[in-house]
Amino acid sequence: MSAKQPQWHKPAGTPVPVLRVQNSMTKSKDEFIPKDGKQVGWYCCGPTVYDKSHMGHARAYMTFDILRRILEDYFHYDVNYVLNITDIDDKIITAARYKYLFEKLLSETSVLSEDLHKRVESDWLNYVAAKFGSHAPKSVEAFSDFESKYRSGGIPEAKEEIKYDLFVKTAARTAEAIKVSRSALKNGSGGQEEAHALLEASRDIVAASLDSKDGHSVTDPKVFRNFASFWEDEYFKDMDALNIRRPDVLVRVSEYVPEIITYVEQIAKNGFAYEADGSVYFDTVAFGQHPEHDYAKLEPWSAGNTKLIQEGEGNLTGEGSEKRSPADFALWKKSKAGEPAWASKWGQGRPGWHIECSAMASEVLGSQMDIHSGGSDLAFPHHDNELAQSEAHYDCKQWVNYFFHAGHLHVEGQKMSKSLKNFDSIQDALSKFSASQIRLMFLMHQWNSVLDYGHGSLTEAKTVEATIQNFLATVKAVLQEQAGPQEFTAKHNYHDAEKALSKKFQEKQAAVHAALCDSFNTHSALNEVRDLISISNGYYQEKVKSKELPNGQVLGKIAKYITQLMRTFGVFSDANPTVGNAGAATAGGKSLEDTVLPYLRVLSSFRDAVRVLAQNKGDHKELLKLSDQLRDGDLAELGVVLDDREDGKALVKLVDKEILAKQREEKKQRELEKLREKDERAKQEAAKRAEKLAKGKLAPSDMFKTEEQRNEYSEWDEQGIPTKDAQGEALTKSRRKKVEKEAAAQAKLHEQYLAATNGTV
Repeated sequence: MSAKQPQWHKPAGTPVPVLRVQNSMTKSKDEFIPKDGKQVGWYCCGPTVYDKSHMGHARAYMTFDILRRILEDYFHYDVNYVLNITDIDDKIITAARYKYLFEKLLSETSVLSEDLHKRVESDWLNYVAAKFGSHAPKSVEAFSDFESKYRSGGIPEAKEEIKYDLFVKTAARTAEAIKVSRSALKNGSGGQEEAHALLEASRDIVAASLDSKDGHSVTDPKVFRNFASFWEDEYFKDMDALNIRRPDVLVRVSEYVPEIITYVEQIAKNGFAYEADGSVYFDTVAFGQHPEHDYAKLEPWSAGNTKLIQEGEGNLTGEGSEKRSPADFALWKKSKAGEPAWASKWGQGRPGWHIECSAMASEVLGSQMDIHSGGSDLAFPHHDNELAQSEAHYDCKQWVNYFFHAGHLHVEGQKMSKSLKNFDSIQDALSKFSASQIRLMFLMHQWNSVLDYGHGSLTEAKTVEATIQNFLATVKAVLQEQAGPQEFTAKHNYHDAEKALSKKFQEKQAAVHAALCDSFNTHSALNEVRDLISISNGYYQEKVKSKELPNGQVLGKIAKYITQLMRTFGVFSDANPTVGNAGAATAGGKSLEDTVLPYLRVLSSFRDAVRVLAQNKGDHKELLKLSDQLRDGDLAELGVVLDDREDGKALVKLVDKEILAKQREEKKQRELEKLREKDERAKQEAAKRAEKLAKGKLAPSDMFKTEEQRNEYSEWDEQGIPTKDAQGEALTKSRRKKVEKEAAAQAKLHEQYLAATNGTV
C-alpha cells in the first residue's frame, strides 16, 4: 500500500499594492506595465549645454535618478536609461558667439580710451531703449531717477515682463561702470585694468551688441563645438558630485545629424511636413485633422499659445512667415551666416530643437518607449511636438506610454532658471550642503510638485541625515560589541519588547512599500523610516536604562533595511565598484597599515601621556582631562565617537569624518554664538548698571535744585525736598509724598554710587 501526502492548503495571502505612476499622458496615477516584461526603455531630456548647471537642473536630474534607482534597485526592473546632450541649439550658438566676440575684444583692449567709453555708453543706451521703451532713461545720469520710479512701482509694464528686474540690474551694473570709467578718464588713470573692469561689468550688454554687428562672421565650427563640449564636461562633473548615475546610453545631437535628416524625410514622406525656403516645418494642421492622430496630447489647452511656440523655436529663428500655420514648428532650420551647418537635400541647415529627441530616442529605443521624462516646463511645446512628430514618423497612435514631469524648483515664488539669473549653481550649493543632504531635501517632497528651495528645506534635510546616521552608527557599534562568542546563559533575548519591535518593523516595511508603489512617494516612505528609527531608538534607550542587552539581530536587520533603502535612494553611495567585487580591499583601496596606523598613533600618544602622569604621580583630574581629549579631540578627528553609558562602558561608533567635523564645527559655532550672546548680555547689563550708577552721582539734597527743577519749585527744606511750587503755593500731600519717595530712591542710588567710587563725587 503506497503512502500518500495529505492535501496541501494554498495560503490565502493578503493583497499587495502594485506600482502606479503619475502619468502626464493621463494626468492620473496609472498602473505601470512595461511593454516587454521587466525590460524598461526610458528616455530623459538632457541639458542644453551653454552655462553652468544650477539647482533647478539638480531638481530634475536627481529626481529622475531617484525614480530610476527605485525602479532598478527596489522593484528590480531592467532599465535602459537614455540621456541626450543638446549641443546644437540657438542658445548655444548665441552664447558661443557672445563669448568668442567678447573675449576677442577683451584681448585687443589694452587701454581705457575715450572711444571705448563712448562705445560702451552707446551700447548701454541702445540696451535700455530696447528693454524699457518709453520709460528708458536718456542718459546714464538719468538712470537713478528711472530706477527709483521702477522700485516705487511707477512702471506698470514691469509687472508684465518677468525679466524686467533682471534688465534693470544689468543696466544698473553697466551704468555704474560707465560712471567709474568716466572718472578714471578725467583722472588720467585709463590703463588696461580700468578698461577690462568696464568691459567685464558691461559684458552682457557689450556682447549682445558685438553679436548683432559681427555674429555672422563667426564661421569656425570649433567655436561652437568646443563651447558645448566644455559645458557638457562641467555638467557631468556636477552630476557625479551629486551621486547621479551616468546614463546607459548617451546621445549627442551633433553625432546624430544624419539620422535626424532621415527621420525628417520620413515625416515629410508620410505627409506631415513641408519644405519652405530651405527649412522644413511640421504640419500641425494636417496632423491634427488626421483621424488617427491628436496634437498636443499633454497640454491641449496650450496648442494655440504662439508665445510658447515661438520660445520653442529659439531666439535665432524668426516668426516664420513661410509657415502654413503659426503653430507649425521647424524640423530642419536653414542655417544663416554665423551658424553651424550640415548638408541636406534642402540645403545647408541644422536640426530643430524638438526633432533631435524624437530621432535619437527612436534610434536607441525603437518605435515605442515605456518612459519619457523631463522638466514640467518642457511639456508644451517641446514634449507635445516630440509626440506629434514621432507618431507622424511611425504613423502610430502612441509613441510614449508613460510621461514623467519633475516639479520646478522655486526661489521666492519664481521658477529657478538661467534666463532669470536667479539660480544657485550646483557647486555653490555643494559648498554649503552635502550631496546627500540635497538629495534628502528632494526625497522629502513629492517628485512632481513645486519645491520651494531655501535654507529651511536644507536645514531640515540635515536634521534627517543626522538622525539616520546616528541611528546606524549606534546599531553598528552594538553589533561590533556583540560580535564573537557570547557567554552561555541558557536564556534567549527575544521577549515582548523584541516582538513588538519586530512587528513594528514589518508594518513599516509594508508602509514603505505601499508608499513607493504610490508613484514613488518618497516623502511618505521617509516619514515611515524616521518613525521606525524613533521606535528603534526608544527600544535601545530602554535597554540601556535598564542595563539589559539590546537584541543586536533585530536592530541589525532594521539597520540593514534602512541602509539598503538609503542606497536605493542614492543617499548612500553604491557598496561595490561598477564592475567587480570590493573583496577584501579596505576603504579607498588603502593598505592595512594606512588604515590602522592613525588609530594606533592616537592610542600610543594616549598611553605615553598616561605613563608620564603615573610616573609623576599626577592628579587624577589630569587623567580625566586626557580621557576627554581622547574622546572629544583625537578620536573625533578620526571619525570615532564614544558615547558614555550608565554602566560606565562607552559605546564605540564609527562615523563619517567629514560629517562629524561639520557637526563639531557647527557645535563650536553655536557655542561661540552663545558666548557672544552672553558677552552682549553682560555688556548690556554693565551699561544698565553704569547708567544707574551715573544717576546716583547726584545727591538727593540736590536732585530737586537743578536748573530744570528750579522752574517747578520755589522753596526746599533742609534735606533739599521741595515744600512750595513755582507759584509759592505749598505742595499738596500727594505731590509731597511723591517727591519724598523719589528722594528716598535717589538716596539709595547715591549710596551705591559712593560705595562704588570710594566716596568720590
